[in-house]
Amino acid sequence: MMRTFGVYLIFAAVALRGAVVTSDAPYFEPVLGLLTVYGLLLFAVTSLVRRQPFFQSRFIQFTYLFLQSALVIALLVVSEYEDLFANLFIPLSLDAVSFFDRRLGYLCITAFSLALTGTLFFTDQGRIFGLAMGGLYSGVCFLFGGYAAQVLRTEAAHDQNRRTFNELQTAHRQLQGYADQVANLAVEHERNRLARDLHDSVTQTVFSMNLSAQSARLLLEKDPPLASGQLLRLEELAANALSEIQSLVSQLKPRSLVEEGLPSALRRLVTEHGSRDGLQVALEIHGEQNLTEAETLGLYAIAHEALTNVVKHSGASEAAVHVDLREAHACLEIEDHGRGFEPQTVAGQRGHLGLAGMSERAREIGWSLAVESSPLQGTRILVTQDQAGGPV
Repeated sequence: MMRTFGVYLIFAAVALRGAVVTSDAPYFEPVLGLLTVYGLLLFAVTSLVRRQPFFQSRFIQFTYLFLQSALVIALLVVSEYEDLFANLFIPLSLDAVSFFDRRLGYLCITAFSLALTGTLFFTDQGRIFGLAMGGLYSGVCFLFGGYAAQVLRTEAAHDQNRRTFNELQTAHRQLQGYADQVANLAVEHERNRLARDLHDSVTQTVFSMNLSAQSARLLLEKDPPLASGQLLRLEELAANALSEIQSLVSQLKPRSLVEEGLPSALRRLVTEHGSRDGLQVALEIHGEQNLTEAETLGLYAIAHEALTNVVKHSGASEAAVHVDLREAHACLEIEDHGRGFEPQTVAGQRGHLGLAGMSERAREIGWSLAVESSPLQGTRILVTQDQAGGPV
């Protein structure tokens, strides 16, 4: 906008001064006509057709510069005020740099300078005057051309920065969307896991409580002693349900578990099973490898599920948990000498031992889970860190 205003201001000053100094000259009308044509072309290109697709043709742009240059040369030839009308090459120098690349634009300015100097060289003012004024106006044209080139580079850099900023904003919004999707998937995954755990533990216990309550109600009048036994069974099931719910709630507080660390969390878990279920657990921990948050939560959940299975299914009163956190031997092992089972038979049975859930947790943190068991021979669950380590 300011460049256009400056171009118009230069032309207006030259035209006004030219009209005044040539008003009494015999060549006033030719000068006025040439200035009018120059001004109309300048206005048309600068304000009307510069951005039009057809004007982006180099042939049309060269034609425009050639016509304007010819008009300026004609003004220099027909008038006695060569040093005044030579200023009209300044807007053409700005156009040359903005139309083409810098090299071609400077070549156009060189052509303007040669034409200007050659015309002034043969005027009545003398050759010295022609060379001096030609050099002066050539320098001015190159100066304005260089300024225009710098402005164009600055504008191009500004446009590029704006495009980059917009692209970064778009990428940021996309990443935010992906992060929200991941968070939603994580919430959905945890919701499904919790639903599975509720189905595998609390739901079955509550179902058994319901059966015991119905039996106690039916036996209350017919056989009160037997009904009393059912009520004791109901009380035991209620305590188990409360314990299972408390355990699930504790898993919903992962931050405290991470801050506590896996070794301390396992010691607390072993103590809880001993006081609540009478299960004596021998715990051994070696090494101090720094686990990720996901690994800490995953290994704790596997150990919790495995010890719960010992209490509910193995019939054993003792178990062993071995944790090795050394870099080359990272593993978690839970072993009991209970009744055992056939892994191939029960692995796919929902609600039985939760083997599928433990295997899934192990895969999520980049570890592998193996189950060794056979009837009457106990069970051994081994979780080992994959070679790459870390969550997958």
